[in-house]
Amino acid sequence: MVSAIVGKSGRTYNQGEVLQRNREDHKLSVFKAESGNESFVFKRVPRPFYDLSLRLAAELAGSRRLRMHVDCSREEGILVYPYFRSTLLALIQEDPDFPPVERKKILRCVGEAIQELHSKDWIHIDVKPDNILVNWTCDGESNKLVTEAALGDFDIAFKLKGGESRQTPYAIGNAMWRSPEGQTGRGVTKASDIFSFGLVCIYALGGGELLLLDDYQELVKNNIRPEQEILVRHFSYFGLVPEGLLKQVNNENWSNALKGASEIAEEAVKDQPERRFERWGEELGPEAQNMISGMTNPDPAARLTIEQVLAHQWWQVD
Repeated sequence: MVSAIVGKSGRTYNQGEVLQRNREDHKLSVFKAESGNESFVFKRVPRPFYDLSLRLAAELAGSRRLRMHVDCSREEGILVYPYFRSTLLALIQEDPDFPPVERKKILRCVGEAIQELHSKDWIHIDVKPDNILVNWTCDGESNKLVTEAALGDFDIAFKLKGGESRQTPYAIGNAMWRSPEGQTGRGVTKASDIFSFGLVCIYALGGGELLLLDDYQELVKNNIRPEQEILVRHFSYFGLVPEGLLKQVNNENWSNALKGASEIAEEAVKDQPERRFERWGEELGPEAQNMISGMTNPDPAARLTIEQVLAHQWWQVD
């Protein structure tokens, strides 16, 4: 096990506690590291991801919204990142009263990070609350004030070419935060990041209980795949399966699966019309509801672009 590494910069980093343990290969765990009076994170990664990270950093040099590595060791296959105190997921779990204005500040940073990626034709594919890093300080009354937020974890980021979509033999990214097309692994585009960002906005604004699955075991016991349950929820919340989604996925088996989930959602909405986002989303406020509705449209071609999201009136609402 590496206890210290010397980065390309010549700086020495001493390994500390494990921040995220890789059960399959302990060497690929994420560690806190110290160098001088500063804290960092270092992560040993497979060579393809190491090379991908160098390419991303070269294309997006100087970004303040994307947590890029700040040093590296090619011999060890280690990337060194800035250390952040928390993630958006942990922050809200640990402090449910975290101020709305500070939550919006974090979301704005995430939107600007996605804009930077999309401007270079990169898609993140794994936008979720635990990939959003946050630093804060406290004022004299112990209120948290966000000082910095960034989008991180580019393990499955992908560079689109010629307007084509990402096609994989299986879904990638976290099931809870995937777009409908992302659940199929077919037709993933910039619009897929927008859908995931819309879900993150709902979570950050207090709607997490409607997004998160509480009991995977119960679903498995009833022969329901988590992805199926999530699709049913999303179709019942945001609208039934549109032709544009089927066209983008362009696969008969997946089209039938999407239609099946949509039919279940349609019946659920008949019995519980309050499941629709147009009903429960009112609690988020009219501007937030309008913006998020445009982000979570089941038809990828009808979703807002990141430029439209960042230009939305909601950001000006206190």
